[in-house]
Amino acid sequence: MRPNFILAKAVRFALIGGAATAALSAPAVYAAEQDQDKVERIEVTGSRIKRTDMETATPVTVMSADDMAKQGFNNIQDALQSLTSTTGAMTTQEVHGFTPAATSISLRGAGANRTLTLINGKRLNQYPKPAGGVNNFVDTANLPMEAVARIEVLQSGGSAIYGADAVGGVVNIILKKDYEGAAIKYRHGDTSNGGGESDRIALSLGSSSERGNVSTFIEFTTNEELKATDRENFGLHTDKVPYSPYSAYSSYGARIAAISSTGADVSTVRQLTPAECEAGGFLWTGTLCGFDRSEWRDLAPENRRFISTTTFNYEVSDDVNFVGRLDFAEAKSTTNIEPMAVDAYDITVNGNALTVSAGNLSKTFNDKTTALGGDFANATDGTYYYARRFHEFGNRGSDTKTRNYFFSTGLEGMLADEYSWDMSLNYGRTNVDVTDYGYGTIASVFDYITAGTNGNSLLETMSPADVEAMEYSPFETAQSTQKNVQANISGYAFELPAGDVQFAFGAEYTKQDYSSDSDSESKKGNILTTGGSSGQGERSYWATYAELSVPVIEDLTVNGAIRYDRYSDFGGNVSPQIAVEYRPVSELLVRGSFSSVFRAPDMHRVYGDPTQGFNTVIDFKQCEALGGTPGQPSSDSLTNQVCNELHIDTTGGSNKNLKAETGYTANIGAVWGGDSLNASIDIWEWKLDDMVSSISAAKAAREWQQYDFMITRDASGTITHINATAQNLAYQKVRGIDLTAGYTFDMGSLGDLKLNVNGTYILNSEYQLSPTDPVEDDIDNGGLPQYRANATLGWYINDFETTLGAYHTARMHGVQYKSFKESAAASGADFNESDYEVASQTTWNLTSTYHLSDKITLSAGIVNLFDAGPNFDPTDTGWPHYPRSTYNARGQEWFLEGEFKF
Repeated sequence: MRPNFILAKAVRFALIGGAATAALSAPAVYAAEQDQDKVERIEVTGSRIKRTDMETATPVTVMSADDMAKQGFNNIQDALQSLTSTTGAMTTQEVHGFTPAATSISLRGAGANRTLTLINGKRLNQYPKPAGGVNNFVDTANLPMEAVARIEVLQSGGSAIYGADAVGGVVNIILKKDYEGAAIKYRHGDTSNGGGESDRIALSLGSSSERGNVSTFIEFTTNEELKATDRENFGLHTDKVPYSPYSAYSSYGARIAAISSTGADVSTVRQLTPAECEAGGFLWTGTLCGFDRSEWRDLAPENRRFISTTTFNYEVSDDVNFVGRLDFAEAKSTTNIEPMAVDAYDITVNGNALTVSAGNLSKTFNDKTTALGGDFANATDGTYYYARRFHEFGNRGSDTKTRNYFFSTGLEGMLADEYSWDMSLNYGRTNVDVTDYGYGTIASVFDYITAGTNGNSLLETMSPADVEAMEYSPFETAQSTQKNVQANISGYAFELPAGDVQFAFGAEYTKQDYSSDSDSESKKGNILTTGGSSGQGERSYWATYAELSVPVIEDLTVNGAIRYDRYSDFGGNVSPQIAVEYRPVSELLVRGSFSSVFRAPDMHRVYGDPTQGFNTVIDFKQCEALGGTPGQPSSDSLTNQVCNELHIDTTGGSNKNLKAETGYTANIGAVWGGDSLNASIDIWEWKLDDMVSSISAAKAAREWQQYDFMITRDASGTITHINATAQNLAYQKVRGIDLTAGYTFDMGSLGDLKLNVNGTYILNSEYQLSPTDPVEDDIDNGGLPQYRANATLGWYINDFETTLGAYHTARMHGVQYKSFKESAAASGADFNESDYEVASQTTWNLTSTYHLSDKITLSAGIVNLFDAGPNFDPTDTGWPHYPRSTYNARGQEWFLEGEFKF
């Protein structure tokens, strides 16, 4: 094998991709440029065959630790979100979700549960609390930043190499090796508009002997909460966002509503006056006693994290090393949202009798004129209910404590100077404990309403003693573990006229288990405005795999791979892959690959108990029946409710008969490299059949004609419950183009300028929910930007360097664009497409670093230089009315950082 110096340089640039950086880490460059007799072979993500440089037939993005620092990223999640191939992210902005303390990314739009995350090629444990109560994923919030040497991102399916989870791609975090010395680094950051202050202190220690090395990296970070009230400049401090025509204050302040179909007439019962409403701690909206929820909400939670990573290696003999890694991370996160909104108690008036009921609880008062403070003294017969915000309970919130443990130990070495081998034993465990506050049980509030001879009115303020008697703190504990043993060997197979054939062969065995358990009241569904998620299960699988790299002619290499996985709970699967590398001239690499991919069903989808939850939807069917307009306010309380914020129960269920998802991924591209100009282009596509999914409550309510079987309605026809069970649906297919280019300007005594640009353009993204459904267009339906592009310009002169980065997201249709378009077509109304789009956005980061000496380095920067806020979605009727997987509300943020090496 001969190093191709010009092409190696080009490939090193082309691999950069999403981070728009200028060079790889030193080991990769060194491997490509040493004397042929001393070439070090390295393993590149996407293949287990060790190579002499970073050239691969599949596209790999590489971000070094230096690259991430130059762009102002404070953690791994920020760096991964910057990738143009990232088309979705779960961030800590998801304050109302099941996992507000965790983060993840989705590559190529495949989903976080279909994006594999590794550290040094080893699988990480799955987060035991599933996203949305259904999807397992790897939490990226507690991964080490200071220990990272580089991150390699395979932007293609990797099932033939790594097995399941690698549909959208692979994130492989490569840690620093053989660190020597000691260093301490401190970073302080704050936002220009308040909230979200952060601190990070990191300690790096390493010691080497003639036979080995031990390196330890310790980080401690704190992040202040970012409240909605901190972002008045973006309009997020209030429910009535000035930029969203469909935003509105909550109608759940304090009022009595009537179920008109029962004969109840809301005009015959007591309502608070504007003065009484304000005095009670609510908000008079002009038509009713409502509430401003945003004043109570976090945009991002307060958190503290401790992360420790230790790596070690010891030379047992000339050809055998003992290696290992020990990780521990502990994090605590506190998330606050608005107080409970309660409507769970029916008040039935029959003559002079009044009955309060909730589920199997019931109590009748004989005199409606004195019961419940006389609120129903003049009520006509029928059923009513209180729509009440329990602000006396304070914020609903969650304290989430996460502990991650990982241990890996093994041997690696060489056989006969030709064969590289390794074997390892790996163990990971994640524990999550969640304690909630600000809640009450259905029974305790029922006891308050019905207490004594006449009960209590929910239009009156509750006393602290009454609140204390009703309070309940739900809790949940969850754990997941993973045990893995694997062995690999790679090296020379045999010789052909065009060169040596290289191979890799290996096997692994993995056992996974998880358990999630809520308190007894949550599992019974007895907690107001929240539900519980529980379940447990285990699975094991074994796999064997092989790769072969065959030089067909001097400039053409064909790579083949195959893997067989056998799961204990759903059977086996074979995943083949073929890839081609062609070099017609030294500056050009033409590459292509095709591989089969598969995805084992998430464990919670198979073994989880029914997940009880609550949601807010628009009841499109009932809204139209009542003569209302979806998303528009109405003077009638029931119409206003069903057309804007109908609170319903939801159930998500598991399905033990789920099958694996199967499909393919394909890529064809070219890389050009010269002394100053480098460029690459890749066209890619992936498709999955039998995708496991469930219909969201909002979608079921919106497209009720198709999903009516999931919906439960009351006697009046209003939705009360939506049931969604996991199932193998039809397919999804996504096709796109990646482009990268870079140029280095040599300015002599003024230093060097390095410009790098890259982008991802989605040509097509389509899906079909079931074989009888029409094929849908994700881009047209809304919520998906068609392209993202990044650019960085770096200036390097002597001991000073500065980097300006630009990150652009294209315009996109709003998340409910399809629904509004169909409604306009049905009514014959005019439809102006631009009125239902989310505007494009470009943010800028500026950082500078000065090396005072070999031991002292100072850095400073501004992230989001021009204080760009989130672009609002005119179709999104739910708070905060912008796509949280794309934008955040941190605004302009500055930081100072110093590093001292001992």
